[in-house]
Amino acid sequence: MSKVVAIIGPRDTWAPLCREYRHRADFLCVSPLRAIPRDDAGFSLFLVDLFSGKYDVLVITCSVVIDAMVEMSRRRGMEDRLRKAINRSELVTIGERTTSSATDQGWTVSSRSPEATTDALLAHLNEREGRGRIALLRSDQGSDQLSKGLEASGWKVEDVQVYSLLLDDSMDMQSLLDRLEDGELDALVFPTPAHVQSFLLQLEERCGMNGALENLKGRIVAAIGPESQSALEEHGVKVQVVPDRADPRSLLVLLMERLHV
Repeated sequence: MSKVVAIIGPRDTWAPLCREYRHRADFLCVSPLRAIPRDDAGFSLFLVDLFSGKYDVLVITCSVVIDAMVEMSRRRGMEDRLRKAINRSELVTIGERTTSSATDQGWTVSSRSPEATTDALLAHLNEREGRGRIALLRSDQGSDQLSKGLEASGWKVEDVQVYSLLLDDSMDMQSLLDRLEDGELDALVFPTPAHVQSFLLQLEERCGMNGALENLKGRIVAAIGPESQSALEEHGVKVQVVPDRADPRSLLVLLMERLHV
């Protein structure tokens, strides 16, 4: 019988990565979160500052940021101005998918962080000779660890929240939790701390904290990096798989080895 792996993250990100392993395991990609653009005065002010050349560096943390920025600028009839302003700036991305999404929009990516972790991104940005004003474009759930690290290194940091993460108790999510309780899942993969928190919240609402931990016993739990690992372990969840390099492909290779498939 095939092993069943639950990816607790967005299907459009993970399903293409899992295709090459479909002969080795069955994959379910379900996110406990949904993202909506944070279209408020803050984004309008960011556009004003961007168009005036205020920022030396722009940091985009995920492809959802790009989707939200494009949608909100399009509503204002400013999509072309956004593209031109970004291309006048130094743009730094995290991960292959984010870089690809930026390129698809005609945005020029100056560099990419080698790993999807705060420490790796901080080290990458600090390789730059000069310091200046930097805009961190991300969700309203972002940790302040990166901002504090950059400020300590001499950067002037502006945290720009371009989308909100909302709990999504979809039918697919409920079905996945049913299968977990029925013992049908062999492994669970957690991409970010936000996905950890949201998944455990929904699971604990069903069966309580002790019941949640009991349901995860005997399952292989994988985290993409140390931040997601810490979020899981803070809730008492034992993590068995963490790749040396925090990226999806490395995680999947390591997970297949752990599953012996």
